[in-house]
Amino acid sequence: MSFRTYLVKKVMMSFFVSVACICAAMALIGLSYESGAHFGYEAFLSPLLFGAAASLPLLVKYSRKELSLKQAIIRNIIHFILLEVLLLSLLFAAGLINDISMAVSLGFAIFVIDITVYLVLWISDARTARAFNKALQKMQKQL
Repeated sequence: MSFRTYLVKKVMMSFFVSVACICAAMALIGLSYESGAHFGYEAFLSPLLFGAAASLPLLVKYSRKELSLKQAIIRNIIHFILLEVLLLSLLFAAGLINDISMAVSLGFAIFVIDITVYLVLWISDARTARAFNKALQKMQKQL
């Protein structure tokens, strides 16, 4: 897969799924820890910024060649560690983490969002593979 295809197909889809999940996580965690807080319109930008930041570690998974299972697992682990460190660092630097329980909650939310993004990408790839296999079977029957 070319880098451009990877960027458009994987990173962009990851961004949009991440933004949707970040909005849900912000609502749930915000209601738990800061239920009385009120925000202005600038609060609408934070899911976009965190979604963009969450998409950057996906570049670790890019490869022009097919990866072995071991290589894919190692890259997934590296991706997850980078994702957690990057996002928790950004949240801490922005002063959005008040205590350790909030950090743990946010770390868990990042994990759940990452799994959700992974599942959505996997479902998309499975659909593409199914369509490709159907087209190949149809072509083989014609021969």
